[in-house]
Amino acid sequence: MAPTLNLYSFFYFGLSLVSGIAYIYFRSRKEDLTPSFRGLLIPLLSLFFWSVAWSICNSFLHHFTAYIFVFLKNPAILILGVSISDLAFRFQKDLFPRWRTVSLRIQIIGAFLAGLINWIGFFYREIRFDPKMEFYVPAQSASHILIRLSILSIAIILCCILINTLLVLFRKYNRLQGVEKKATAGFIIAIFGILTLALADILVDLNYVSKPTYLFILTNLTIIIMTILVLVSLNQETVPSSVGFKIMTFNLTILYLILSIVANFLFNRFRIDIQSEMSREKHNVKTQLELGNFYPFVYLSDVVIDMQDQNFRINKAGFTNDQISGLAGRTPSHETFKVDTFTNEPSGIFWTSDFYAKNHHFLIAIPYIEYREKVHQTVVWLIITLLFSIFTIFMLYPVLHKTSIVYPLTRLLSGIRRMQSGDLFVSVEVSSKDEIGELSKSFNEMITIVRDARFQLEQKIEERTVSLNNTILELRDTQEQLLHAERMSTLGKIAASVAHEINNPLAAIKGSIQFIKDGQFSDDLVNLSELETIAVSLIENFKNKKRSEVTSRFKRKRELTTFFRSKHVQDPISLADTCFDFHIEAIPEDYQILFETKEGIEAFQSRLNEHVIRFHLGIIETAVERASKIVFALKHHSYSGPKENQKILSLKEGIESVLSMYSKSWKPHVELDWRNEGDPQVFGHADELIQVWTNLIYNSFQACPSENGRISILLKESESEAVISIEDNGKGIPEEILPRIFEPFFTTKELGMGTGLGLSIVQKIIENHQGKIHVQSRPGKTLFTIHLPLAKA
Repeated sequence: MAPTLNLYSFFYFGLSLVSGIAYIYFRSRKEDLTPSFRGLLIPLLSLFFWSVAWSICNSFLHHFTAYIFVFLKNPAILILGVSISDLAFRFQKDLFPRWRTVSLRIQIIGAFLAGLINWIGFFYREIRFDPKMEFYVPAQSASHILIRLSILSIAIILCCILINTLLVLFRKYNRLQGVEKKATAGFIIAIFGILTLALADILVDLNYVSKPTYLFILTNLTIIIMTILVLVSLNQETVPSSVGFKIMTFNLTILYLILSIVANFLFNRFRIDIQSEMSREKHNVKTQLELGNFYPFVYLSDVVIDMQDQNFRINKAGFTNDQISGLAGRTPSHETFKVDTFTNEPSGIFWTSDFYAKNHHFLIAIPYIEYREKVHQTVVWLIITLLFSIFTIFMLYPVLHKTSIVYPLTRLLSGIRRMQSGDLFVSVEVSSKDEIGELSKSFNEMITIVRDARFQLEQKIEERTVSLNNTILELRDTQEQLLHAERMSTLGKIAASVAHEINNPLAAIKGSIQFIKDGQFSDDLVNLSELETIAVSLIENFKNKKRSEVTSRFKRKRELTTFFRSKHVQDPISLADTCFDFHIEAIPEDYQILFETKEGIEAFQSRLNEHVIRFHLGIIETAVERASKIVFALKHHSYSGPKENQKILSLKEGIESVLSMYSKSWKPHVELDWRNEGDPQVFGHADELIQVWTNLIYNSFQACPSENGRISILLKESESEAVISIEDNGKGIPEEILPRIFEPFFTTKELGMGTGLGLSIVQKIIENHQGKIHVQSRPGKTLFTIHLPLAKA
């Protein structure tokens, strides 16, 4: 009993291969799966046995395939339906436990009864070759109602199970949100596809749809459904998987679908060629008979019968004359060939067609078994192609996917884990210029920023004083009170009280700083010794020098430490760290004379310590100034100066004073374009307008990109008003929040980074000066335009 594969053996062999691989993977990860996803093992195993059963049926011309069809394929499809239904109940969340329990019991009973009815009906149905399915099955149609019910029982119960499953999934879909809802939608599509196949099976059993059409839909739709189920499962957070396995699953699925489409075209082309070859044989025999050749010469045909005279013209099959009379009731097929069974054995199956020659009705019969053997060879080569393609994919996987996707992602994941463990010196190798390469590059840039920010933060935390910390805590308490109070109505009273309480300690801090400066340091450079003068000059030369690249900084620090150690400096590492903090990364030859004597080293360390103290005092002064400005903003938000105190002001001088005052604190990568057309004069309060220019210009600098930033400031005047425009090339203000930027306390900055009062104060000051402010913003351009009436108007 040698196998003779038919057209569909390839599809089901591939389906069993793919489902088997999926089952083995989930089985190997069973311990890591949640209980709901362990239920996926049973559907995959059922699908595997179902596809194996179809493969066997389509691969052999023997009566035993009928037993495989009924006793393996049908139970497998019932178990598949029940297990998928139970999986649908448990998918994501088990929202309906009572419904699940009752449904499972009813479905098991229904499936058992359907299987039992199908098995009983099997023994009342004749096993014969089905020309449409092209293998031996029990008779698929019968007049008796009980036998017909046994044929339809499997499909009917399966449809009921799937309809109940769809109802559950739709209920879940309406309750779930986000990713869970999206995953449920994929599950619904898969179940709906299976229900479509079950309904199509009923239509086939009722002879409403042809078997070839059904089998074509079945083979291709099944693999798509199974792929959806597997990929939906792999994308859940509860299912352990890897990018590599998902890629392989996708590749195998695409490979199978492509080969199945190619196979369909090949099979259709093959069938057309066979039909054409048989048609030529038929035409050849007809021509010979019309020419008077009583026994025509044939190539493919085993039987040529004169149906009118009831005699054989060709009888290679050894049929008897009695069998001719048995063919009298068959429906003639003149245009095409169809499969007829002369006997219920494989050798009795023929492709037959009718024709007329010399006004006689003839029947030509070509052995089906020869056709099947030709198909067998084609399918074997397709299966070999499938196996070779899978083998090739597995062999090329390290080259195609591991090198370009899996390994870079693994390196990036390793870097992220090292960063989470506290290693801020980790760096990920960038091996490509694709999205993964960009992601790795961004990670390296991010870790550098985080590392620098962490070092700076630690330094600032160590340098803060207890008094300043208490001041910041008081400001935070005040901010929390403002957020919970009736802000606008009581803001003036609270601000006055806060200003009175905070300005006193701030003034004390300022006085203490000035006292330290006056008592500890002297600005008299005339009376310094020669070594002290050289030390001061060395520190001044490096004060504004930029830092070197991170990659060379550590090497320079080691070299500087080695230099100090060679000069017998006490604690050379600490001194090198301090020097690097203030950009002194090397000692030029002109200044190395300092370190030749003990007095020179002491003079350098003394002046460096003085510079360090001055630097930290400057930080404290900056922090106090920042606190003073916040108090000033709160105090002036609901207060404007009296009109009688207004005086004529130069807008040009005001803007230039802001640019000069903060020139050293602006970002170095931002290009500033300041232009003025005239010097318009306005009535106003100088301090308030200074606050306007400071807020707007500082916001523009913060918005500028990290590279190629640009700010344009233009001052001009018309007949009655002055126009000031401030434009930057930052990322812009999102359209949805643009109407709210002038609202008090509205801010997009992180907590503690802004009060949300800046632009609100700006708008109020401009309005108090009878002016107007407008803003236009899009990515790459944000423009603030202020109109102020001229003093002469």
